[in-house]
Amino acid sequence: MDKLAHIEKLLEQIRSSEGDTFAYDEDKIQEVYEKQGANTSSLAIKILSILGGFLAMLAFLGFLAITGLYDSAIGLLLFGLGFIVASIALNKAFDKLIFDTFSISLYILGFVLFIIGLFQWDIEENTVTLLTGILALVVLLITQNYVLLFLSVLIFNGSLLTLIISNDAYELVHFYIAINAFMLAYLLLNEAKIISSYKKLAKLYNPLRIGLIMSLLFGLMAIGKRGLLPVSQDYIWLSSIVLILIVAYITHIIAGIHKIQTLKTKIIIYSLVGLLLLSTVFSPAILGALLILLLCFLVNYKTGLVIGIIALVYFVSQYYYDLSFTLLTKSIPVSYT
Repeated sequence: MDKLAHIEKLLEQIRSSEGDTFAYDEDKIQEVYEKQGANTSSLAIKILSILGGFLAMLAFLGFLAITGLYDSAIGLLLFGLGFIVASIALNKAFDKLIFDTFSISLYILGFVLFIIGLFQWDIEENTVTLLTGILALVVLLITQNYVLLFLSVLIFNGSLLTLIISNDAYELVHFYIAINAFMLAYLLLNEAKIISSYKKLAKLYNPLRIGLIMSLLFGLMAIGKRGLLPVSQDYIWLSSIVLILIVAYITHIIAGIHKIQTLKTKIIIYSLVGLLLLSTVFSPAILGALLILLLCFLVNYKTGLVIGIIALVYFVSQYYYDLSFTLLTKSIPVSYT
């Protein structure tokens, strides 16, 4: 009950500062908190529940193989769409951990069958990827389950990356990174406005936040590891433009929060930040990790902060590893015959 006591204390502080005009539904807050506690279980139970759901999914895939339904494109499509609808319906009807884990298995299985069915129907790869992304976007707009929303964000952004790779339009990955970075920055910097503007947005916020962080990391990994994608190193700085602007803006906000007003201090801070940003122009992956780190530090998002630190360490290590490899390659003497 420590968390509930902390919430009550925080509400009392807000009431004392806002006056008698501030009102809240204490019974409803306690009801929601107790409901969350009732659905909280140990890590072992969660793992067993998820494992059970995936075993059931594998068993059903075996059933489809035995019955020969894999040969029916229409059957696969209908089963896939049916499972996706069923997963959403389960989450709307029940709010229990066991149903959550089962619905997640249904959701993943539904997308797998949907994609296999489209390919068996001899539909072009770009069309399959586009339809998968659209379906994920539709689910994103109608469901309110945390994990399903998170998976929908990843599937949608994964579809965008797949379209870029399958069409050999590798330079478009810079726009993918820029869009995800801008959306993540806008989301985190406008947290209060987004949560208070509409009830559904409040439920979308948390999974959308972590989903955008992971999606941005996928893009950063695509250009952060040399050779993973054949992106031209001559234009690698394109991703850095938007990232530098956002990081500079966040630095300005942090300086304002800490009330840094003296001109000398501002010059020192902005000069150091400027030098840091300029030194990473040709390593946008490091810039992206730094962006995640600063954003999550600013809004006190601990999970994102840990992800940002890990990503920063990884991308810095990867950059120097690739740099050493490149220099080693250049140092090898070439024999002329």
